[in-house]
Amino acid sequence: MLNTFPDLLILSFTAPLILRLFLGIYLIKDFWGELINYKKKDFNYTRLLKILGALGGILLILGLLTQIVSLFLILIIVLNIINIKNNKLKENQLSLYILILGILLSLVLSGAGFLAMDMPL
Repeated sequence: MLNTFPDLLILSFTAPLILRLFLGIYLIKDFWGELINYKKKDFNYTRLLKILGALGGILLILGLLTQIVSLFLILIIVLNIINIKNNKLKENQLSLYILILGILLSLVLSGAGFLAMDMPL
């Protein structure tokens, strides 16, 4: 199959970098912001999910253990989707979480990409 811009194929290794950076920034902003605005003072699994989601965003930005972190973030996002379905809160975020699942699955399959602390084997 012909490619419209064949010269850009040498930059294909930067696609996971772009996904990692934007998703990491979003996860830190979303999970950390929800953690700060969380009303309850007790420590429950929702707060733990927020902390792990923000930590996962930091690790994604650094490119450290990207595929393993992506697998754990998939689990966290699925648990958040279940939490949305149970509480009927923030249903507009359901489509966003499904998009995030797709990006995380892409990172699991493609690896960390360029400028990461992960070393390809």
